[in-house]
Amino acid sequence: MKHTGLFAEILPEKLDIAHGIIIAPCSDGDQFDDVYGHIAKVCREVQINRIHAVALNGGGMLMGGQLPPEQQRHGDCMFENIINASRIKTIRDVFLYTHFPCAIASGNSLSVIDQALYLKRAKARLRETNPDLRVKCFFHIDKYDEQEGGSHKRRTYFMPREKWENRDILRGLRFLKNIGE
Repeated sequence: MKHTGLFAEILPEKLDIAHGIIIAPCSDGDQFDDVYGHIAKVCREVQINRIHAVALNGGGMLMGGQLPPEQQRHGDCMFENIINASRIKTIRDVFLYTHFPCAIASGNSLSVIDQALYLKRAKARLRETNPDLRVKCFFHIDKYDEQEGGSHKRRTYFMPREKWENRDILRGLRFLKNIGE
């Protein structure tokens, strides 16, 4: 999906996060350190050291999909925490995360495309509630490579709004997803 422009490199200089950020990653202990470490490094590069984390298993995608009731409650809790944190901490920038592989996603038969679309719906939901929020979406990928001695290649990508609003690309992705089922 990277060749479609749906996933892009994160350019710290393009992030306007002067007042800090609220991050909504998955709390998966195998991924959280890499996700948090990466965004903390990005923040240091732009001389910001104000990260407010709201983390639950499933991350930001919990707020944007049709999930079983227990997970939907977690999504609603995450949503309320982000809205409240934004008000209390006066932070307008929210970074939503999902990752692959994800046990919550696979347990609900969600594809990578579904995860990304749930994240985009979560963004829309937050913006509907508070139009002043500036919400960005990120996808963390953990590629396990047996050929490299069982090493993990982890990378976090930005999901550019303009690409995810392109209906032709999204139609093509849904088509590919349906072929694979």
